[in-house]
Parts: sequence; C-alpha cells; structure tokens
Amino acid sequence: MAVYENPVARDDVNVTAHSSLGEFVQLSLALAAGLVILVVALTYGFRWVAPWIPFGFEQRIAAPVAARLAPASEAPAKQRYLQNLAEQLGQHMDLPAGMQLQLHWSNSREPNAFATLGGHIAIHQGLLDSVQSENGLAMVLAHEIAHVRHRDPLVSAGSGLILASSMALLLGSGSESIVGRTTAALTQLQFSRQQEQAADAAALNALLAHYGHLQGADEFFAAMQAQSQSLLQQAQPEFLQTHPDSAKRLALIRNAAKQAALDLQPEQLQRTALPDFVTAASASTRQK
Repeated sequence: MAVYENPVARDDVNVTAHSSLGEFVQLSLALAAGLVILVVALTYGFRWVAPWIPFGFEQRIAAPVAARLAPASEAPAKQRYLQNLAEQLGQHMDLPAGMQLQLHWSNSREPNAFATLGGHIAIHQGLLDSVQSENGLAMVLAHEIAHVRHRDPLVSAGSGLILASSMALLLGSGSESIVGRTTAALTQLQFSRQQEQAADAAALNALLAHYGHLQGADEFFAAMQAQSQSLLQQAQPEFLQTHPDSAKRLALIRNAAKQAALDLQPEQLQRTALPDFVTAASASTRQK
C-alpha cells in the first residue's frame, strides 16, 4: 500500500509578479496627481466665480482686515485727502453700485501701497514721500482701485485659501492654523503679472480721464528703479515684487504719456501739487 505524503507547497501561488513597493509608489503618485488636478480645478473655478460674488459678502469677510488697517487718528487730514482722491478717481473707473473704497494711511517709511478684501486700500507714508505730485500718487492709488474693481483681492484670497486647505489636508495640519495663517496674510495679497498689467492699464485710463494727461504717472516707479539701481543688494519694495519688469513698465507708462500729450499744449500738461501736509512726516514717522 502506498504511503500518502503531503505535496510540497508551491511558493508562487497567490503572489503577484509586481513589486508591492512599486504598486505603492504608483498609487501614491496617482493620488498626488489627482489632488493636484483637483486643486487646480478648484482654483481656476474660483477665479471664474469670484466676480459674481456680491461685494457686500466680501466686505463682511473683510472684518479681520479692517481691524488690522484701522484709520490712523494721528493724521486725519491725510486720511481725508486720500479718501477724497480715491473717490474722485473711482468715478472714472466704472465701479459697480455698492463697491465702496476705504483708504488707510500708514506711517510706515516703506514705499508701499496695497489693496485687500472689502475695498480696503493702504498707502504708506514712504510712498507719499517718493512722489513729487498728486499725479504720481494718483497712478499708484488708481492701480490699487483697479485691483478692487477687478476683484483681484477676493480671487487671490480664495485661491490661497484653497491651496492652504489642500496642503493642510495632505499634510495633516489643523484647521485652526489654516485660519490663523490666512487671516494674517489677508492684509497684503499677491497678484499675478496679468492682474498687475490690467491694473496699470485701468489706472492710466483713470488718470487720463481725471487730469486730461498722464504727466507724472511714472514718478513712483522711476523713484523705485533709481533706488534699486543705487542699492543693488537691497530687495525691491513689496509693491514691486510681483509687478511687471520695472524698465518695461516705465517704458509703457512713458509711452502712454507721450501719446496722450500729442495734441495738448504745454500749459495743459501741468501736474497737480501735493498738499504740504501730505508729504510732511508726522512726529511718529520722524522718530522711527
């Protein structure tokens, strides 16, 4: 009688021919690619939706920004002057009904200006001291108004929040840290080169409508270019970091000014002087 023996088990049963590590890497890459596609789709989708969001909603969510940019009580005259100038320029920029501008003066010596959520615009004393006329100030101010008009702050803030939330989901960061970082970043938003170029074009149109010419529109940018050339190791002011190349930008502005002046007489090209109280540094500024 034959003796039964268990057969030797094969070692290739239920074993895939592929590497487990390789499959893990492939799945991880597919997941990462899917997340990237989703984030890109959400970001560009928000850019399309943002202009349709009521401005009143944007003003409500801008409360943290407004708190950080509270009007300076030490310079009410500057505050009123900037507010009045912004409203005059806004009349030439087709602002939708209900879109209100709120100007904020800062005693910072940094030559900077920025627009953020809810129509809030900040102008630093350093910028006021960098221009020679109201025309030069108006170019920067109209540029920031154009960002508000184009809803660029909302687009930038929403896109940034989508990206931060996606990274937090991927890396496991807490939602509280997302809110904290986002709120802190809302005061100064970054805009794309295309948004900056569109804001420049709108600002030039507004200046031409308001003053009848574009003389002085290049003052601030010329001053910043001269400063960067004399201090090669010094970083550009934040206002210029994401903006078009300074030399090309100056050339475009000056060419537009030249074209606008072709049919005008010299007496029609006079720049508007800045009030003395605008360029005079406040006590707190001098102490810095």
